[in-house]
Amino acid sequence: MLDDDNKYVVASKVNYENKFYYYLIDIKQNGNLKFCYEDGEDLVELSDKALVTKLLPLFLEATKSELNIDLENM
Repeated sequence: MLDDDNKYVVASKVNYENKFYYYLIDIKQNGNLKFCYEDGEDLVELSDKALVTKLLPLFLEATKSELNIDLENM
């Protein structure tokens, strides 16, 4: 749980430069998205928009391989 007391589901998790990052979706408000990194046992929300931009394709690729789908042929 993050500091906002909402509950989230992990949409995707990636390892980038030896750090784990998470793409989270609020289970009650699907438009409430969070990008976080693991700091010990805590998740810390990312504030670096440039880093989020770098991570987005990695999240997509991780999700695509987990679901085993070919998005280009959809």
